[in-house]
Amino acid sequence: MMLLSQAVGRPVVSSADAAQVGTVAGLVLAPEEALITAVRLDGVKGGADVVAWADVHAVGPDAVVIGAASMARFASTDSAGSQDLLGKRLLTELGDAVGTLTDVAFDPESGRIDTLLSSRGARIPGHQLLGVGSYAVVVRA
Repeated sequence: MMLLSQAVGRPVVSSADAAQVGTVAGLVLAPEEALITAVRLDGVKGGADVVAWADVHAVGPDAVVIGAASMARFASTDSAGSQDLLGKRLLTELGDAVGTLTDVAFDPESGRIDTLLSSRGARIPGHQLLGVGSYAVVVRA
């Protein structure tokens, strides 16, 4: 397992020429499937700031490796604000506060969300993730 906090700031490089494309800024999630769908990037030239998880070849200790930058499916995202996960309120679907989201544990090969970590010490299984909004991350009670 890897933590989101460990991945943020890691260089994203092209497997074709080892050129740095950007750095990891965060993740885009599909809550209903508890999966990562894309990696948000900082420092990308040309305005495109997201690369599909399908284009991620490896998440290593020093870098995230993607296919050739010209072949990767980059796209801009309008939902970047709602995908800033760390520090976001963590609520149940009943509106009960569980704290704030301190980290997300995920499988770096499959992109499956394993655990959501709360500031109050709760470890919430990834399959309980219901939604990610601009105000909060919502989980099953």
